[in-house]
Amino acid sequence: MLLNRIIPLGIPLAWLNLVKEKKRFFAAVAGITFAVTMMMFQMGLNSALFEQVVGPHAKMKADIFVVSSQYEYLGVSKGFPLRRLIQAEGIEAVEQVVPMYVGALPLINTDNQSTREVFILAWDPAKEAFSDEEISSQRWKLKRDGVALYDRLSRPELGPFVQEVDETGEAITEVANRRVAIEGLFSCAPTFVADGNMLMNEATFLPLWPGGDRAVVSIGLIQLKPGSDAEAVLAELKGFMADDVRLYTRKGFLDYEMQYWRERTPIGFVITASMAVALIVGAVIVYQILYTDVTDHLEEYATLKSIGFRDSYFTGVILQESVILSVFGFIPGTALTWVLFYFTRQIAHMATYLDLTNCVIIFFLTLFMCLAAGGL
Repeated sequence: MLLNRIIPLGIPLAWLNLVKEKKRFFAAVAGITFAVTMMMFQMGLNSALFEQVVGPHAKMKADIFVVSSQYEYLGVSKGFPLRRLIQAEGIEAVEQVVPMYVGALPLINTDNQSTREVFILAWDPAKEAFSDEEISSQRWKLKRDGVALYDRLSRPELGPFVQEVDETGEAITEVANRRVAIEGLFSCAPTFVADGNMLMNEATFLPLWPGGDRAVVSIGLIQLKPGSDAEAVLAELKGFMADDVRLYTRKGFLDYEMQYWRERTPIGFVITASMAVALIVGAVIVYQILYTDVTDHLEEYATLKSIGFRDSYFTGVILQESVILSVFGFIPGTALTWVLFYFTRQIAHMATYLDLTNCVIIFFLTLFMCLAAGGL
């Protein structure tokens, strides 16, 4: 019965109206495809950007992070006293604390002698500071002063270091006007803070950093004994720690960093605005197509109305056309987004992938867009 009400006499009027003018139909599908691609790409880019910005944090081996009370983000990391980590070692559940020193310093491109900043993370390599196996297996190299590991996903403008290490096992350059030997590679990818990353021994980094002082730590990594409750230890630490530091669980620290970039920078707004623009553009295209279709078939609609069809039937036809257009635009839009994501991964080294949740959200946004245009 329902099918007969939607398609009286078995005639799919909505479909026939759309495909009668094939050029117009394909123009509508192309417009919706553009809107779907733009929305889905922006949403995927949004997720990848905020995952990438916490790439270095995610590789650190810590259950609890300690930062200065003036901490903003990893690139602007005010220091706090080393004695706070020494205090934390007194808790029974704490297995190890690792002081981490971070900062961006000028790196010489040995190809053209240009200078660009590289982001450096330094610690005592006798301690396990990273959960990444590639870094852990090479940290023994950093026990020698003047040696560094280099992020193979750093932007090529920094220098030809990846190729040199692959070919000869070593690349010589200068950081802050001092000789540094790159003897290994790892993978992390650039962030908003810098175009590339480097790992060093704290004894190599601190003399390069203006005012470098081992007693002033950028980030403290607290590793707990297996089976320990991170929330309980966090509460215990907060009970006696001075107010010159802030403490986070692992998840809390990553969430804070992503929230900083999402709320305190224009990145989140720009991406949301781009999606809104795509939604409006798609709705306008669908509206124009449907408006033209209705205008072209006014005589036929008048005939149908004169033989007894109600206004609700004609509204249903237009909404059916809207649904058909949303489906036909969503499929190629998703395929095109997959292609864009692939090239983004290859060129920008960003983790852009089709996500089922994002696809469902974009499909319903597309459906809403088309139905809104049809309703108008």
